[in-house]
Amino acid sequence: MMRAPATLWTRSQAAAADRHTITGLGTPSPVLMERAALCCAREALALRGERPVWALCGPGNNGGDGVAVARILHGWGVPARAFLLTARLGPELAQQVALAEKLGVPIAHGLPEGSEEALIVDAMLGTGAAPPLREPFASAVAWANGRPGPKLAIDIPTGIDADTGATPGPAFAADVTVTFVRSKPGLHVTPGRAAAGQVVVADIGIVSEDMSDATCLIDPAAVAEALAELRPGSHKGERGHVGIVGGSAGTPGAAVLAGAAALRAGAGLVTIASDDPQVQAQLLAHRPELMVQARGERPVPAAGVLVVGPGLVRAEDRVGLPALWRDDPRPAVWDASALAEIEEPTAQPRVITPHPAEAARLLSSRTGEAWTTARVQGDRVAAARALTAITGAVVVLKGEGSLVASEATVAVCVSGGPALATAGSGDCLAGVIAALLGRKLSPWAGACAGVHVHGAAGERLSVGAVALDIADAVAAVLAAPERTHPRF
Repeated sequence: MMRAPATLWTRSQAAAADRHTITGLGTPSPVLMERAALCCAREALALRGERPVWALCGPGNNGGDGVAVARILHGWGVPARAFLLTARLGPELAQQVALAEKLGVPIAHGLPEGSEEALIVDAMLGTGAAPPLREPFASAVAWANGRPGPKLAIDIPTGIDADTGATPGPAFAADVTVTFVRSKPGLHVTPGRAAAGQVVVADIGIVSEDMSDATCLIDPAAVAEALAELRPGSHKGERGHVGIVGGSAGTPGAAVLAGAAALRAGAGLVTIASDDPQVQAQLLAHRPELMVQARGERPVPAAGVLVVGPGLVRAEDRVGLPALWRDDPRPAVWDASALAEIEEPTAQPRVITPHPAEAARLLSSRTGEAWTTARVQGDRVAAARALTAITGAVVVLKGEGSLVASEATVAVCVSGGPALATAGSGDCLAGVIAALLGRKLSPWAGACAGVHVHGAAGERLSVGAVALDIADAVAAVLAAPERTHPRF
């Protein structure tokens, strides 16, 4: 089996590929529709059990796909029906309806009646439509989500924005989504990711002239290859020295977690810079492998990489951070409270790792716009791009399906799970990324690999695991990184 490509197609890229294939290459649109319907029919056959199949069809080509799926299944002896949700029929939908009626496929108008359990196929709107939904589709989605039985979406669940994953209203909750040639960002970015179910990418012969990868998935095989190229090091000095500027009195744990994760991710040396004797004592008591020294004007001069921010909750502990952001040439991961000290873009090698609330605060302070956590979560891709623009850094926007953004590309993490939703998980992520930077990965490669490894470590744990469990699991992931993932 060939590997699916990591590149994701936006709404405009998918439309341009359709035009090129049909107009430029001369592949008839009905041929593409038949191929798409055959792929969806096979998935429907596997998903339905002994249930009938009801295809809810909109007025355009997505609706034509749905009617064709019902026709193909009808020909295979499956009880299948198509339901037209609007009186308007696009030309290709009209052709499919005429053919289906000649072959005896039941065609009805409006939503199905009765209480029979069925496999419901979402053929309402497709990739080209942008939510929020209008009627009758909003009501149809609500009706379908309230019905028992499995659900399959054609191309993208109705109600999800294909480009952003935003769901500004109801969205069809699919068990399986069959999309074509390339997957779409909205199927992998929160919140759309939750409604997409299992994503199946079917190659139906659409060809694109646009080879850009402005939006992509983090490829587990590419991560495994990057990790395999890292030198194991014959002594600790060859695996990098990570310095951590973190830990205030009363909150030393964040620095401990970042340091422990950096060690588990292969850093040869980790030194925590703190001027507080209480913090120094607690760090050494909790983690004797870590070194501690006073912060000084240039924190941890011997370190090649920095982590800045974990546990720096007191303002007096953040004095001097704007200059450190601007002037220190070492690669650095900035997290937590340190993000509030970023005053300008930098050309230094930086990775920032905000969660949505931190992202909203940073965007509000730097853009003058009213960014809220809800706004960030409503369009995570736009938020990640905006953060890159105002900081000059590689951005890791944390959350389910974490995003990694540079000036040119946004990559979506496929790994991760509920066990990562625990205090200190983000501190561990910062330490992992820093360790990989110390082992000579670039900020982009280190961020992508770190996010994927951190997510894969979380998948090995159950809910109730604590952050140090995540750090410990990182070592096992790095020892034998998987080249595949169910969400890729």
